[in-house]
Amino acid sequence: MIVKNKFTGEVFMEIKDTTRSEAHAILRNGVKATGNMAELPRFKIYDSLMDISDKLKKNSSDLARIISIEAGKPIKLSRKEAMRAANTFQFAAEETRRAHGETVPLDVEPRGIHRTAFFNRVPVGLIYSVTPFNDPLNLVAHKIAPAIAAGNAIINKPASLAPVSALRLSEMASETDLPDHAVQEVISVGGGEISNLFLTSDAIKMITFTGGTEAAEKLVRKAGVKKYSMELGNNSPVIVWNDADLDSAAESIVDAAFESQGQNCIHAQRILVKSDVYEYFRNRLIEITSRLKIGDPLDENTDIGPMITESEAIRVENSVKEACALGSNLLAGGNRDGSFMAPTILENVPPESPVWKKEIFGPVMMIMPVESMDEAINLANDVEYGLQAGVFSSDINLAMQAIERLNFGTVLINDSSDFRIDTMPFGGMKKSGIGREGVRFSMEEMSEIKLAIIKR
Repeated sequence: MIVKNKFTGEVFMEIKDTTRSEAHAILRNGVKATGNMAELPRFKIYDSLMDISDKLKKNSSDLARIISIEAGKPIKLSRKEAMRAANTFQFAAEETRRAHGETVPLDVEPRGIHRTAFFNRVPVGLIYSVTPFNDPLNLVAHKIAPAIAAGNAIINKPASLAPVSALRLSEMASETDLPDHAVQEVISVGGGEISNLFLTSDAIKMITFTGGTEAAEKLVRKAGVKKYSMELGNNSPVIVWNDADLDSAAESIVDAAFESQGQNCIHAQRILVKSDVYEYFRNRLIEITSRLKIGDPLDENTDIGPMITESEAIRVENSVKEACALGSNLLAGGNRDGSFMAPTILENVPPESPVWKKEIFGPVMMIMPVESMDEAINLANDVEYGLQAGVFSSDINLAMQAIERLNFGTVLINDSSDFRIDTMPFGGMKKSGIGREGVRFSMEEMSEIKLAIIKR
């Protein structure tokens, strides 16, 4: 596998693909590590997770540079990602001291008298994770850290387009007091023979996946009956009401729509604006977008880097052209230069069009005026996804109405859709996912309840 610099196109690193015999060895080693992890006391798990966190902090500058080169992310964002990954391991370490079971009262009916029940959480077993390119370090941390904290071994398949930071993370894990092979990486392109081996193996007890909804459906059909945790596609709406701080909302939405070139599952895609402030707000979005600098991800002043591949930029460009052919107005951007796609704003996009209904996963936002909160909420809900949504309003009654009626895993008030703290329960409704991430919540997904009942 050849990893290229997403800005220059030069070869950054060559990585050997995992062979079939190596894949079988990885599985065998993973099974052995699973048994060793189950016997590891919590204080040793805590120490190892903190050790990884410290290593990530010490190497954060180097890791940030790797992220920018392999994923095209502006360096100022890559630094944040590196530190978030370090924090994720620290959060996981702290959770090892809080993870516990509960007692369960059984005398709620006569048959339960003289019986005491309690449960503990036990490791689910060997985990296989599949991670994407857009946050190539922190989204790997979100799989590995809670898996280890819950007492599991894990095999991760990083994105073939941006695997280097994940490999560095696994090297750091191997330098701790964790059992050998507790964290392993498998390098495989696409969904071929090697990937299928891990998906279908009975040794794998759980699959955790971050990626597109269609890819997840194919994965489940191949893997069959296993435990799953999946963070999938999205199409985030943001509602802007006439009583909001419009200038602050515009800054927040532009950042949410175009950060990381819009290659973000919670990026702001559909902006629904109260009609009486629509013209002002539209103009503010255009003005703020015009200030964004496109360029070298390693340049401190760059806001927009290249997309992960030129073919992805072409896909987004074609989606914009299709929307314009259906009657949409192009207010900003729309042009492409190689793998660079300019930040794009579309207006009057037909709600039945693909670019409105589907996840664009690129630097495109669409804006539309609405007359009522009912109309805004109905439009926001009228997609197959439900990860995160934002609402800007100073009216607590409207805010509560939105929280109750928006069918999204997270509803943010006076913030855009693009906000995540790595301890919060993160996940979606409908086709946006299965289960919840966020360290403590991932640990619950990555463990099983074992109940004990004692008759006196």
